[in-house]
Amino acid sequence: MESAVAASPAVIKVAAICGSLRKASFNRGLLRSAVEISQQSANGMRIELIDVSPLPMINTDLEVDGRFPPAVEAFRQKVLEADSILFASPEYNYSVARNHLFSAFYLRTSSLVCCARSLLSWL
Repeated sequence: MESAVAASPAVIKVAAICGSLRKASFNRGLLRSAVEISQQSANGMRIELIDVSPLPMINTDLEVDGRFPPAVEAFRQKVLEADSILFASPEYNYSVARNHLFSAFYLRTSSLVCCARSLLSWL
């Protein structure tokens, strides 16, 4: 008699990235809520909030022999391991970032969410 091997369900790994560095950012709170809700009710999905505050400003001089500073390499690794990217970006000049970088970020499925101060800011 052969024993059936139960395959473990696949887990969708989501990297959550906040476009605001402020600790009390509403967008960061939105992502923290997404993490909490997914832990409670979204079996099969794990959202990890990735802190971008240790990342240096863009400076190609920091690349040495094809390697970047440890903080950048750690960030890149987490993004590469993710199946999807969830961006939370603050409103800026009555708009949100709609850069094609978001949709093509490492050729992964991505979503963009935003918190605004009021509905009037969108008018």
